[in-house]
Amino acid sequence: MTRHHPGGARRDFLFIQSTTEIGGAESTLLNLFAASEELRRRSVIANLGFGSGNLPERLRAGGSLVVDLPRARLREPVKVAETLLALRRIIREQGVSVVVGNGAHPQVVGGLAARLAGVRSAFLVNMIHAYPLWKNHPLDALAIRGPCDLMLAISRASMATLTKLRPGVECHLFYWGTPIVEVPPEQARQARAELGVREDQTLLGSFGRLQHWKGQDVFVAAAAQVARDRPKSRFVVVGGSVFGLEPEFFELLKSDAARLGIADRITFTGFRSDVHRLMAACDIVCHTSRVPEPFGLVIVEAMAQGRPVVATEGGGPSEIVGSDDEGVLVPPDDPEKLAAAMMNLIDAPERRRRLGERGRAVVLSKFTIETMATTLIGHLDELMRR
Repeated sequence: MTRHHPGGARRDFLFIQSTTEIGGAESTLLNLFAASEELRRRSVIANLGFGSGNLPERLRAGGSLVVDLPRARLREPVKVAETLLALRRIIREQGVSVVVGNGAHPQVVGGLAARLAGVRSAFLVNMIHAYPLWKNHPLDALAIRGPCDLMLAISRASMATLTKLRPGVECHLFYWGTPIVEVPPEQARQARAELGVREDQTLLGSFGRLQHWKGQDVFVAAAAQVARDRPKSRFVVVGGSVFGLEPEFFELLKSDAARLGIADRITFTGFRSDVHRLMAACDIVCHTSRVPEPFGLVIVEAMAQGRPVVATEGGGPSEIVGSDDEGVLVPPDDPEKLAAAMMNLIDAPERRRRLGERGRAVVLSKFTIETMATTLIGHLDELMRR
């Protein structure tokens, strides 16, 4: 049955977003709606309001329709019921055909709301990366077992896991993308100067929210080895705690740096909004997750800046870095091999240049936000037609 918004054009898609703070999945939502006027025109976003970030404001500033709903934790059944009824009302008023959960908690709520309203639901699966299911976060496990008509996996590795966990639910590949932000050389030089790095020194960076599984302590341990043998090397760790996760990890990293004798060689910036500028300032960007990443957005962002990348192999990174001329892959949780890869690139500026050029070409061909938005709309339209 076709539904129409009583006040005008219908909104085909309802996106449900739990947190207002910005991590990888939230950055992807921002990028999707920034890239596609069609998606903005055809969608409404329900904000469940957890956290203290500014995601709803940024979405509205970009022209998206955002509806704020009361917070409803899954352990609060009365509030959840109220939220589900509010979502059903939005679905009917806006003429929504597909509800899209951006992550685990939104999918639990969105899947139930879709069933309540008699429409289809899709799950943007951002974090499932382990098999069997119990090895994942409990909320991820709950979401993947909830009502769902379509799963969109951000890597082939994640898709292989999902098809084992839910063989009866259709699953498609949905690579994340990044905006192509051009950083003028003078801004990159200014960022280096702000970090206290001279032109004749080599700057190696780690980017991302600070958590043990993200492995910034592996980067610090490898940096200590590199610092001993390459006196002109300098290091930066960009990122902070997000969603209230492991706030103590920041101080642990600084303590590690002091214990290893490199406190004067490494800078911890905390959260920064000028990530592209800082990436452009680096000579090498390192990704050091302890477990296979479902995707690895930081890798794509660095490659888009023409930076050579050293990344942990497995999962999404092994799909992004498809060959030795696109980047360097190292085993997880291995500071010695990471340090060796870092020093090899420090000693090979021409190889760094080639890796940067090839990496950027890969992003332009496969991992732009425009490609991501077109892919998503195609999957959702196909679900509507069925």
